[in-house]
Amino acid sequence: MSHDMLLRNKAWRIVVNASKRSPTFFFAFTATCTAGCYYLATAVQGGTNPSDKKALFIAEEKLNRDAGLHAQVLAKANKERLGVLLEEARSNKGDNKRYKAALNGESLGTHTTGTTMGAKAVE
Repeated sequence: MSHDMLLRNKAWRIVVNASKRSPTFFFAFTATCTAGCYYLATAVQGGTNPSDKKALFIAEEKLNRDAGLHAQVLAKANKERLGVLLEEARSNKGDNKRYKAALNGESLGTHTTGTTMGAKAVE
């Protein structure tokens, strides 16, 4: 169906006929379309994702400052759990159950500091 719509379009027929007659036009048209798509994608990405790293940190600090008490407590607990997890990984304590659970989104953290060997899921 889209093929029929393209055949009815006069501009498209002109491009196809010019491409049949001239390989140079075909490669130029292809390069123009590819470059146009690339620059359009770059412009969209640049407009939606800030490239300034300081702006990202400032936005994160603002989110942390505006966060409620529950979010702040949860963030602190997650940082502590991550610290324990990294310490275990550094010292090669425990087995891989802790890491598999963390990758699956399960929480096997403890409510105290120290090792998480034999830890049960937090409910």
